[in-house]
Amino acid sequence: MATGRAGETGSAILRGVRSWDPDLVRRIVVTVVVIGATLGTVNAAGAFGGQDIRETPIGTFDPGATLLSVAAPAPYLWPVIGVGLLAYTTHQWLPSQRRSPRHRGLGWIVVAALLVTLGWVLAVQQAMPTASLAMIGVLVVLLLGSLRWLNHYPAQTRTEGRLVDAPLGLFLGWAGVTFAVHTAAVLTVRDVDWLGWGAQRWALIAVVLLTLAAMAVCMTDRGRIAVAVAVVWGLACMVPERLIGDLQSNPVAFAAGLGAFVLIISAGSRRHRVDHAYRRELRARQMATVAPIDFHDDGEPAETRL
Repeated sequence: MATGRAGETGSAILRGVRSWDPDLVRRIVVTVVVIGATLGTVNAAGAFGGQDIRETPIGTFDPGATLLSVAAPAPYLWPVIGVGLLAYTTHQWLPSQRRSPRHRGLGWIVVAALLVTLGWVLAVQQAMPTASLAMIGVLVVLLLGSLRWLNHYPAQTRTEGRLVDAPLGLFLGWAGVTFAVHTAAVLTVRDVDWLGWGAQRWALIAVVLLTLAAMAVCMTDRGRIAVAVAVVWGLACMVPERLIGDLQSNPVAFAAGLGAFVLIISAGSRRHRVDHAYRRELRARQMATVAPIDFHDDGEPAETRL
């Protein structure tokens, strides 16, 4: 008898869960995770008395740890990304967006990315280099998936682009920079020097690969300016450290500065070309609806002119 009642209770619960509005569940989960991730990021910076991620043994955010290390102000891009994700969360609650196919897939990708980010932070704080490196790699893959989704469902308005595409673009760009910087820190901690090429040669290769990867991403859609801005910020923050910091390298500083310049030019060029093509197409459609001008029309009937 007890078993039968338990089965009935379980079935009732299952029916109740199936009756939930999946769009409402998704919006609630995204909101809770974004707020929780924001608070977790603030805690990772030591604001609530926890361990500051910038002081961990791996040295990801130590300006003098590796030749790819960025200047101290660089991690302050995280709060900007956090504010942008809060704006995205608010946007998905708008009546016009609650059941948008764009948000239905994107929301769960964002949730997964933020949970992986928190896992990465914990792994860094606990000095777990292998786990942290795997997690930052998974984060980049997830955010590339979000970009693919955004390209599949383009923004319908400029406001939507600013509130959704821009924050996720910044997130992806900065995750890419962090992946490069964190990889260099982990390899340095483990004293790894593949092929015996030395730190400077590998740093140059990393800067080139980061720039090329960012350029490839920025060539999608209308030109992902937000991705370019985040990567340019990271590359620009490498330059002063390589010129006057503890670990100096003029070649790496030059490569980082050149990469930042080339990246912002390529992303801007893509945006200009796509916008120009769109304006030409729009103008062509408008002209197609305009009646042709009859230069022989002087007010006389056609038979008279003949």
